Formats: sequence, structure tokens, C-alpha cells
Amino acid sequence: MDKRGISPLVATVILISFAVALGAVIMNWGNRVYENQTNTTLKCEELSFAVHKFQDGVYDLCFTKKAITFTLESYQGDIDNMKMVAYTSGENLYTVPNILTEKLRPGEPQRISVPYDGTSYGDVAEIQLFPMIGTTLCKDYPISATVTGPCES
Repeated sequence: MDKRGISPLVATVILISFAVALGAVIMNWGNRVYENQTNTTLKCEELSFAVHKFQDGVYDLCFTKKAITFTLESYQGDIDNMKMVAYTSGENLYTVPNILTEKLRPGEPQRISVPYDGTSYGDVAEIQLFPMIGTTLCKDYPISATVTGPCES
């Protein structure tokens, strides 16, 4: 009887490799499930965010004929997206339904530049921001910020 098999060392290496690969797959799946459920229990009224204010109380918010630029900060809760309404010197409001390219998280301020047609809408006086959790618009919890004026070059 001349039976041959794999050596115990090779069998051990194969088992460890399989366990590591299985662990990586489970960790990746778990991370995606966690990311999708981060804000499911957070309510709109629990969010806390603002346009950054300098020490002199002036908002970090300005505009050009092509963009409205500001810095957003979250203090509590991940904000999935944000709707912006700009009040202008023209007759119409300028509305952008989704201004974030990634979630706004506490401790991770984002510099936002929203395309704007200043020739058609005129100067921007104030903006109003409505947070979104998932696809739910928190319409009763907006913040407002006054524009400091045109951006300096």
C-alpha cells in the first residue's frame, strides 16, 4: 500500500490561509452593513451642524459670479447630504438639492463650493441649509447663514 497525502505543514498553511481569507470577507461585509446603518437611529432634531464662523462672528461664506463657497462643520451626527437654498438680489431663489460629495461627519469640516449663476440670479444675501439623513430631508431643521460678500481673489 503506497498511499500518499499532503504533509502536515502544507495542510496547516492551507487551513490558516483559508481562515484569513474567510475573516477578510466577513470583516468587509460587516463594515458595509455598519456604514449603511450608522444614522438609522439618529433623528433630524439630534443633528448639530453649522457654517463655520470666524472669531469676529463673520461666517466663512462668500460668492462669485460662478460659485457660492463656505465651510460646513458637523458637531453631532453624520449628515448624508444637504439641500441649499440661496436668497438672492434677483427675483428667484437658487436651489441645489444635493451639495455634498461625501458624508459630513463630526470633526471633519468640509469646504464646499456650489456652482452658481450670478449673472442670472444676482448677488447672494443669505443661504439656508437643510440636512438629509439617508434620503429623508430634515425640512423642519434648517440653518441660515448671512453671506459676508463677494469672495476675495
